[in-house]
Amino acid sequence: MARRLPEMDMWICQCSGRNYSCVLPEGWTINTLTEPHSSNPYNPDIANVFYRAGYIEHWGRGIQKICDACKELGADPPEYELIGHDLRVHFKALQSALIKDSNDPKDQPDTLGDTLNDTLADTIISLLQKNPKITQEEIAKASKASIPTIKRAMKILSDTGRINRIGGKRYGYWETH
Repeated sequence: MARRLPEMDMWICQCSGRNYSCVLPEGWTINTLTEPHSSNPYNPDIANVFYRAGYIEHWGRGIQKICDACKELGADPPEYELIGHDLRVHFKALQSALIKDSNDPKDQPDTLGDTLNDTLADTIISLLQKNPKITQEEIAKASKASIPTIKRAMKILSDTGRINRIGGKRYGYWETH
């Protein structure tokens, strides 16, 4: 199950616990990585395949391209952190991308009453006129709508006086008006 990351941050971590490791060239630091530098691929054979396939346009430009993309979007550049053999990349969310009060339920007004299209209402009423003892499940199947949608629609039709249930669930029937 996905969970919300705290404090509007996103971390990307290449974890050494999964047999991955970040191996920077000897004497390099995070600052060296983020400055213009020559590139020495860790696995030149694989890097060359990606280069020839068009996935890499130029050696040593990946970090710079990420920073340029952030700048173009108006975002802060990512922060890099090397902990042992783990490289973390920390992105801060744009203010425009933040979810406000994400723990609060979303207020979705009941627009079914306003948008209950005549086609669905007419279909339900037509089915009830043909067979007053039809079940909501049968109506859902015949109208190719979900059972909850049919129940909501029939409640609206009942509340507005267009249909009326006479009797109980087992032996009852529907009247249309």
